[in-house]
Amino acid sequence: MNLMGSVSILPALTPYLLVFGAFTLVFFKVFKAGKVFSRIYAFAYVFASLIFSLLTYLSVKDSGILYYELGGFPPPIGITYVVDEFSAFLAVIATGLGLLLYPLIPVLQPQSDEYYLALYLGLLAGFTGVLYTGDLFNMFVMMEVMLVSTYGLVALGGSKQSYRSAFDYAMVAGVGGLLFFMGAVLIYFATGTLNIGHMGLIEQGFAACGRGLSQNPVEALQTLSLLLFWGLVVDEALVPLHFWLPPAYSSTGPVTASLLAGVSEGVAYYALTRIVYTVLNGLNPVLEYSLRILGIASIIVGGLGALYSRSFSKTISYTVVMDSGYVAIALSLGPPGVEVALAYILAHAVVKPLLFLTAGWVRSSYGTDVFENVEGSLRSSRILQAGLIVGAAAVTGLPPTIFFIAKLGVYVNLFNSLNADVTVPLALFTSLAGSLLALTAFIKAVSAMILAPPREGLKLVPKALKTYLLLLTALTIVLGVVYAFSIEPLISSASNSITAGRIDYLSEISGILYCESGSL
Repeated sequence: MNLMGSVSILPALTPYLLVFGAFTLVFFKVFKAGKVFSRIYAFAYVFASLIFSLLTYLSVKDSGILYYELGGFPPPIGITYVVDEFSAFLAVIATGLGLLLYPLIPVLQPQSDEYYLALYLGLLAGFTGVLYTGDLFNMFVMMEVMLVSTYGLVALGGSKQSYRSAFDYAMVAGVGGLLFFMGAVLIYFATGTLNIGHMGLIEQGFAACGRGLSQNPVEALQTLSLLLFWGLVVDEALVPLHFWLPPAYSSTGPVTASLLAGVSEGVAYYALTRIVYTVLNGLNPVLEYSLRILGIASIIVGGLGALYSRSFSKTISYTVVMDSGYVAIALSLGPPGVEVALAYILAHAVVKPLLFLTAGWVRSSYGTDVFENVEGSLRSSRILQAGLIVGAAAVTGLPPTIFFIAKLGVYVNLFNSLNADVTVPLALFTSLAGSLLALTAFIKAVSAMILAPPREGLKLVPKALKTYLLLLTALTIVLGVVYAFSIEPLISSASNSITAGRIDYLSEISGILYCESGSL
């Protein structure tokens, strides 16, 4: 078998391998295999997922779109995994961050057992499943795998607040999942397919294999996509369905919060971007204005929430809501905004773990991270101080950090889009004001934890954590410095694959599509 044929199975294999690992870990718990063995066993799966993701990305980069027919059944009968450069790039970010954070589990969350590790693998399985699938219903299933794993990981924070946060998230995400499921079912009845590429062909006027009930399937796709959009708003943590995120991320373990904040919202935005550009061939006016208005509201609410938060982890959590608003605004600007959104997702995957790991150490060392109770807490380590200052500068959008590049992209694209539409200048003003709100919120954090005299004896910082914080601090700066000649070409190529590369995606599907009379 040639290399292309060998690699094509990896997008389908990766999520199911992780699910298998998760289930076997539960049995290890039952049969008392021991934490050390279970952690090594789980690490092997996380490591394999990154290797598979890298091989998939390199193959797509070299040879173009990969597809794999699960069980040998072609679309629209079976589930097809279809991977372009955009989805492959995001999968490398997701699995890479999963592997990077994994060794910190016994350091910062030593109580974590096989159940935690199983949910950790389940979360990575959900991430990669959503990113690799070419089937709308399979995307829904993998989103549920991701969300159920998130409920469990948040609940394993062990506090009353974490239990309540997990329950709140389960309730609101259940509604979001129901909306997405209803949209998928109605699209199936309207078009006769759940294959994403086939839907795109139908939108282009492709009449063959038409088994749907709708007399106007193109209009049905445009309308029913709104159900999918609102189903994804919960996972994107956009206002008004953001309220679950701050208590959830601030009450769970630092490794869990770092992985969720670094990847989850990005995966949800990927799903929306895939639907918009592969199925609908671009934003319709309703989606454009919805994204921009919700993005504006999220920046305001997230910024004010960060400003008035009394604890460090809550401050960071509200900046996740705020930054989700920036991504929504970027995507509302059409194809140029996709590249900006991808840069933002990359920045999130580096900076949010830096801040959440710092907050997690403060909370585990002092029993709280409420500012008035942890004054001077970061004076024990220059590395912790640098992590907070650089992370704060990044979220604010100061150079030379990677977040500066992402935010500058939002400002420039908004400025270039100024016209008679009042929402564009409003979004530009709000984006600038959001950076000021973030700056003010983090000045409060720096004043309390670095500048104020310590209220009690300083705590020792584990060497492993120092190493991680130093690495993430350096990455935050280095990625911003080398972005133009090293990172930007990769992000530009990946974003073009989902916007300008739509024809290639649809061509791959049309070549394997099966109708009642046989393959086309």
